[in-house]
Amino acid sequence: MKRLYILCISVVLMILNIMPANSREIIAYYPSWRWKLREQRVIPQTLPYDKISIINYAFFVPLENGEITGMDPEADAVLLEGKTDNLPEKYNKENSIIHLAHKHNVRVMISIGGWEDSGLFPEIAADNKKRKRFAESCIDQIKKYGFDGIDIDWEYPGYEPHNGSPRDRKNFNLLLQAIRDNLNILQKQTGKQYLLTAALPANPDHIAKIDIKTISGILDHINVMTYDFHGSWDPITNHNTPLYPPAQGDSALCMDAAFRLYRDRYKVPSNNINPGIAFYGRAYQGCSQLFHPHNGEEQNMFGGQGGSDYVQIVKYNNLFTRHWDDQAEVPYLTSDSLNIFISFDDPESISLKSEYIVKNNAGGVIIWQIMGDFFEDGSTPLLDQINRVFHNTE
Repeated sequence: MKRLYILCISVVLMILNIMPANSREIIAYYPSWRWKLREQRVIPQTLPYDKISIINYAFFVPLENGEITGMDPEADAVLLEGKTDNLPEKYNKENSIIHLAHKHNVRVMISIGGWEDSGLFPEIAADNKKRKRFAESCIDQIKKYGFDGIDIDWEYPGYEPHNGSPRDRKNFNLLLQAIRDNLNILQKQTGKQYLLTAALPANPDHIAKIDIKTISGILDHINVMTYDFHGSWDPITNHNTPLYPPAQGDSALCMDAAFRLYRDRYKVPSNNINPGIAFYGRAYQGCSQLFHPHNGEEQNMFGGQGGSDYVQIVKYNNLFTRHWDDQAEVPYLTSDSLNIFISFDDPESISLKSEYIVKNNAGGVIIWQIMGDFFEDGSTPLLDQINRVFHNTE
């Protein structure tokens, strides 16, 4: 009877498409080029493997001939092969991020591309030979290092400043299918499952240039970059990653709208969608109010790259006043004396976003990036909050 009861419960869960909380993915990007920062505190030996399920190792980059290579060879040698920094000729695979991750049943993916290195994707995807070489090179890197799959971070198909064109819509399908075909061959050879995922835009204009229906049938996860909705490039201050539409600005630029667009309009199953959570904030100079003009520059007093890490923002908390936007459901900081406005996430907003993911049966989250929440004492308050909600623990 007990077995029958368990079987019935499992069938009901499948029918209702309800995902158990402990199966939700927590996918954290690890930026290889930053491994030396903060006295090498966030290295393979210190990563909180028990709090994540997948590491996206960022970035490998495409070359003109279609091959891919790591963007930081020194970092790859240390992080992926276990090279000992003070003994240049000595390697120990047991110190590699992949070996340590696998010991904790965590998968590691190659993330290919990124904002700075997406310009060659259109040419590679359009050329049959380069497309083939790209897919083969992905397999070569998996065999070399022991990766568990491929994450494509093409920002974005059809985006003209990155050499995009309308042809990218079809060619993106072909590129992903070529990778999938090669992964399937490797899977038959090794008996191991390999994942294929992609970091996709949250802006409706960018999404419209992608054949979501086709690629959702190729990808294991649709990872949606629900951050950088606003920043110093906008004329007025606004939220980096609002959960719901702020009082001003495009109502489509928030996590809720992006998630519903993929689920409702493009019919992607909710449990295949992983919204993004930012472990960094955006700091504006020349303004200390929400929805006000600023001087167009990002404040870099916090030492971040492409934003200010949460761990750095916390150090300066005493210089700012915290506010809460009830409509967007995110906090922000202001300082009249410094004339700075900061949009960021803290444990309260991270909790609400995590609850949203559970409530809407999303697959999990992607996090840019894991170093942003790693404090000197090894604590990870934002990551802990995600785990607390996903696993329903206090």
